[in-house]
Amino acid sequence: MLRSAAGERGIMMLAGVTLYGVLVVLFSASPWFSLSMVLMAIIGLCHVSSHALVQTVIQSYSPPEFRGRAIAIFHMNQILLLLGGLVIGPLSAVMGAPWAAAALSIAGTLCMVALYIFDPRAREIR
Repeated sequence: MLRSAAGERGIMMLAGVTLYGVLVVLFSASPWFSLSMVLMAIIGLCHVSSHALVQTVIQSYSPPEFRGRAIAIFHMNQILLLLGGLVIGPLSAVMGAPWAAAALSIAGTLCMVALYIFDPRAREIR
């Protein structure tokens, strides 16, 4: 029996975010402008597709009367971006911008790998 793509949403979300992290590490290590531009295009595609998929899953699993609230809470992730900015600024001053970007990207990627390993429910999202 063939499985549909919708049946593998959890794996697609985890893989997309993990790929995003790996590509940011490659971008931070890239010495060539043309390679960096290609990587940024792929990083953008990973970001947009995983973000859209996460929103789709949240809306699919939320009861209709709570969908607006659930998406509002999801969009509060902007706070995480602010916290990341507070961390990466001083880290860049100490290590340099490429190393700081790589370090935070590795940390995020390891979080996704840990989520994949230690929370089977994330893999089973349909």
